[in-house]
Amino acid sequence: MENRNLITSNSVQIQTVSDWRIYMRVPATLGAGKIAFEPNRVGELPEAVLASAFLLAKIGDPNAARERLNSLQMMIGSDSSDVASLAGDILLVDAHVKVYEDRALTKEDSAQLAQLLSTLPANDLVGQAMTFNHLSTAALHRGEFDRAQDHAENAIRLYRLGDAQFGSLHMHTHLGQIRMMRGDLTGAIVQYDEMESSFEELTSDPQGLRAICQALKSEVHFEMNEMGVAQSLLDEALKSIEQTDAWLDILAATYRVRARLAFVRAGLPGTLTELAHADAAARVRQMPRLAQLMAVERIRALTLSDEIKTANKEMNRIGIDPSKLDVGQPDKDWGLRHGTTNVAIARWLVRARRPKRALAFVELAEETAIKGGQLLSLAKLRVIRAQAFWQLKARRDATGALLSAIRLLGNQPFRRFILDEGLPLRPAVQAVLDGEYVTVPINTAQRRQLSEIMHYWSLGAEPSEVGCLLNQKSQSTKRYLELLSKGHSNKEIGSVMGVSTNTVKYHLKQIYGDLRVKNRASAVNQARELGIIDA
Repeated sequence: MENRNLITSNSVQIQTVSDWRIYMRVPATLGAGKIAFEPNRVGELPEAVLASAFLLAKIGDPNAARERLNSLQMMIGSDSSDVASLAGDILLVDAHVKVYEDRALTKEDSAQLAQLLSTLPANDLVGQAMTFNHLSTAALHRGEFDRAQDHAENAIRLYRLGDAQFGSLHMHTHLGQIRMMRGDLTGAIVQYDEMESSFEELTSDPQGLRAICQALKSEVHFEMNEMGVAQSLLDEALKSIEQTDAWLDILAATYRVRARLAFVRAGLPGTLTELAHADAAARVRQMPRLAQLMAVERIRALTLSDEIKTANKEMNRIGIDPSKLDVGQPDKDWGLRHGTTNVAIARWLVRARRPKRALAFVELAEETAIKGGQLLSLAKLRVIRAQAFWQLKARRDATGALLSAIRLLGNQPFRRFILDEGLPLRPAVQAVLDGEYVTVPINTAQRRQLSEIMHYWSLGAEPSEVGCLLNQKSQSTKRYLELLSKGHSNKEIGSVMGVSTNTVKYHLKQIYGDLRVKNRASAVNQARELGIIDA
């Protein structure tokens, strides 16, 4: 088919792209409002219509993309030869648009995509890669991490063979999310770092892809308690995420971390402000599942603030009944992929002083987490189990559950999942440190972790303030403390860090506030005592 003009821009004219595959090689840089379309030429240039639908979904206008895709299907519906020749591409673009429409890919979609693999030409490497791409997304939506990882790795390999580096890098987001949900935080960071280091291989500006990487990395840093790093990454990524290439996974991660950072920084009022912004975005984008995930975040913040009745009203509003022991179906509730919904319900039951009901619910929720390999969610559920046992005065069971949560995550830099629960968990942590009700003694690393947490609580911080004390865990702040311990002046520190003396003063002030100290010597002593820097 010869190239003809079908898609135009206000400022430039774009030659017809007769194949959507080009957009997996070159990042899309046009805004949805700049694309015009000639409806009367749908049947004349079907491949270009598919390409425009693909692009529109990718840059944030899935409604227009669906309209064009439907027009094409109606136009060629009576021509069996055209349908046969375009069937594979229509299926792939349809699945692509669904992802941006806030629709989960179903088992039926997966079956059709798997069948498509056997019909695609051997030289259509990008088409095969996109098929594996969608299969990975569908598996993620069902919580099947092993399968999702296999599909993602196949997609990366085929994208590379098909000279579609942009598509290849995009798939690192899947692998990073899988690693985090499996409890491998350091592995997730490595995955995103590898993704970022490859941006220079792209022939055009990867701004949108970089923002996506930053948003997902911020979630990992939050779980690692590196609040400053998480906030900085989100601040840089937010504008691009909201305006360009962002589907449910990315928007949900972005708004979820912003809400949790706001809770750490400003408590419930700050969280509700952030969630109001997220709700508005969900309405504008017509994304009901995003709105439901934000409702779960609202339940989380309300429960941690002991606003139990209000949290219960919010659960009722979105159809969650904590009195029932139904953990739900992942195909219906995307939130279960991260386990956020189950953790929120279990936490509410404990805070509402229903420990027996909480234990029964956690038992079922843990089965879901184990089957899905959701190690992070499993650890969080074990911590809530510990609180329920403590309320029932089953002390040995409580300390056992708490230690199980810590041991599940090995040497990963986790503390957030304990700190999130706040001061009600303090007695169980103290009991473990004192060796009470403990069958197997804790090791040195576990003692250091729990001692550090008790230190924060001993300062009298409220649950919403605890995370504010954790900025010292970032690498840059650790470096500041190391330089302080060597007696360097502000000017010398600035020279080493590559910043001005005023910037050094600002960072030191933040560090003093985090450590609850007033001078350099006290900061160094406190950092050594906590094991942040070597003695």
